[in-house]
Amino acid sequence: MIKNKIRHWTKRNFLLGVSVLIVLLILSIVIAVAIGSTYIAPREVYKAIIYKLTNGLMYKDTSDAMVMAIIWEIRLPRVLLGALCGAGLALCGILMQCVTKNPIAEPYVLGLSSGASCGAVAVIVLGSMSSVGITSITMGAFLGAILTGILVFAIGTQLGRTSSTTRLVLSGMAISTIFSALTNLLIYVSPNTNQAKTALFWTVGSLGGAKWEILLFPFIIFCIVMIITFFLSKSLDILLVGDTSAIILGINVKWIKVLLLLLTTLLTSALIAVTGSIGFIGLVVPHICRTLVGSDHKKLILLSSLIGAIFLIGSDVMARGLFPPLELPIGIITALVGGPFFLYLISKKNYSFGGNETC
Repeated sequence: MIKNKIRHWTKRNFLLGVSVLIVLLILSIVIAVAIGSTYIAPREVYKAIIYKLTNGLMYKDTSDAMVMAIIWEIRLPRVLLGALCGAGLALCGILMQCVTKNPIAEPYVLGLSSGASCGAVAVIVLGSMSSVGITSITMGAFLGAILTGILVFAIGTQLGRTSSTTRLVLSGMAISTIFSALTNLLIYVSPNTNQAKTALFWTVGSLGGAKWEILLFPFIIFCIVMIITFFLSKSLDILLVGDTSAIILGINVKWIKVLLLLLTTLLTSALIAVTGSIGFIGLVVPHICRTLVGSDHKKLILLSSLIGAIFLIGSDVMARGLFPPLELPIGIITALVGGPFFLYLISKKNYSFGGNETC
């Protein structure tokens, strides 16, 4: 067996890479806001955003009120939601792969997306189209995801008494199947074709419902999870060497896994509730970043969040721009782009989970 050594970024290269990614993220936000049914020059977008952020102290000669409304009230919330969702799903993917020590684990491995879809579709199909709004659908999705998380945790960990990842994943798969069946049943019996179409569109993800008021809750959850995860980064590094070794090194494996599961469930639920199920980001992005920085979770978390945000912003631009004025569900774009790239990644002979050397 021939081993090929993977060269990871040095500290200097890492800092340079993060700086470049931050600049790319800012540029991608400005460009994504500029692109739409009505094109707005990036310079006008930049001036409008600075004008709003400085409360009118800078760029007082900015665009007219209609252009300002398009930028600030419609496009910018959508782009920022995409960045938040991409960063959050990438972070959740890292946590799930660490907890399960499974390279194909992703945020939805516990069935949270199926539970959220079931909750949202139940609100859409069982409610009146005239009374059901984005807030009701979001709440239904959030409650569905939380209920799924509680069931998986209770069954998969026996209320915290076991840390078996196999039992946890199998419980998630079983519960996901049940909720998927209920979702399909609700769509099938829906008497209104518009309801069924809305439900199907929601299950493959969309950023179309983005508003400033719905950004705050997932943003707060993301910040909390990010901070806690940074503090636990050393423990995450140790978990990858195995539960037995981690216990010998003084890590409370059961407590750490339970905490990570709770954090992942909370963040994933908050994101799915406002965007629907957007796949592949939590699977592909962490693997891309491991080829660059290895399994150092402090670097991995920051890098994955930035790349995840940029990736989803770009995917949303493609979803809006490929077949105008038709808007594709963003989950289709992430799957079509992420799937082939992931196949290429795993076909590399020098790649393995955690960024270690392999044949």
